[in-house]
Order: sequence, then C-alpha cells, then structure tokens
Amino acid sequence: MKVNIKLLYDEVSKCVYCGFCEAVCPTINLGTHRGYGPRGRVNLIKDVLENKIITEEFLASIYSCLLCDACYIVCPAKIDTGRIVRDMRSIIRSEYNSDKNEKIIIKER
Repeated sequence: MKVNIKLLYDEVSKCVYCGFCEAVCPTINLGTHRGYGPRGRVNLIKDVLENKIITEEFLASIYSCLLCDACYIVCPAKIDTGRIVRDMRSIIRSEYNSDKNEKIIIKER
C-alpha cells in the first residue's frame, strides 16, 4: 500500500507541542534528545518530509518506537503516532532499491 504523503504531512502538522505524549512514552529516555519520544518523532518526520534529509539519528528514532500507542491515548490532537511511524517506515523501505543493492541517501546536517 502506497503512503499518501499529503495525508501524512497533514497528520504530523497537527502537533501543538503540548508534550502530554512524552510522559507516557516508554522510549523517551533511549536517546540524548526528544527524538526518541512521540513529539520528537512527529516533528522529525515533518522535517524529513519538508527537507528530504534522512540521518542515522532519524532512523534510530523511527525504529526505536514500540508502536504501543500510549501517546495516541493522551494526545489532545489525536495524532495517530503509531500509524505515522509505520507509514514513515514504509516510505523508508520503499526507497530501498534491492535491484541495485543501494539504500536511501543518508546525510548528516
């Protein structure tokens, strides 16, 4: 199933930065920044959709999500972070070209 980028962007744009999701996220303390929590992941995804730059740190953040949906339950904007992360993972996988055995371009800022 192809991910609708516009709908994905619209969903991540709903974040109001309240931070309620961070209190219930089991992975928030995995990294050295907020990218390991739902609010951080949502904003990292928005940044990637806008700038088309994927970093190793971004990948670590996206793939550390447990998809538990604890964040969705407390989110006042009802952002479906689990679906957003799954969609982003799908985009990442679709960018992998197995015929040429090449991965997506990963850039550091």
